[in-house]
Amino acid sequence: MASLASHRVHAVLSTVVDGLAVGGAEAALDHPARSAARLRVQLAVVAVVAAETVAHDLPALRRAFSGMPTQPTHPADQAVLRHQGLVRTGWGLGAAAVHGPLARALRRRGHRRPHLLLGVLAGVGTAACTLPVRWRRATERAAEDLAAAQLDDELAQLLAQSTH
Repeated sequence: MASLASHRVHAVLSTVVDGLAVGGAEAALDHPARSAARLRVQLAVVAVVAAETVAHDLPALRRAFSGMPTQPTHPADQAVLRHQGLVRTGWGLGAAAVHGPLARALRRRGHRRPHLLLGVLAGVGTAACTLPVRWRRATERAAEDLAAAQLDDELAQLLAQSTH
């Protein structure tokens, strides 16, 4: 049973990963196509997303590797994941749609890395749209954990009384 603080830390970290995924993809465009620098940025984004995914799904992975059946995903968690996917896709498509003209305009104004600036804006926008949903779910999960812990305590007390 995780505390409210740990659920909220996970919500913030997942939100940061959302922003890095969208912003990093846009920022990588400042480097030439098929360059080592662009590949490094893209691999870093993939590594961060993969690490967060594995960390989030670690309990299910442990159950699967030990031969135990996996537990179904809570409908509220599915809703958060749907929201996350839609927000990432929306901001990513939005950045892709405007990055050409905006990058050219920023270069004309003297910005050396316009895609980095656009990536930061898209990443912050993505994070700002996902944090409230993740924060609310973190609060709900902490309340669910607390209720389950209280039920476990009550059950343990009842079992202890029945054996005496």
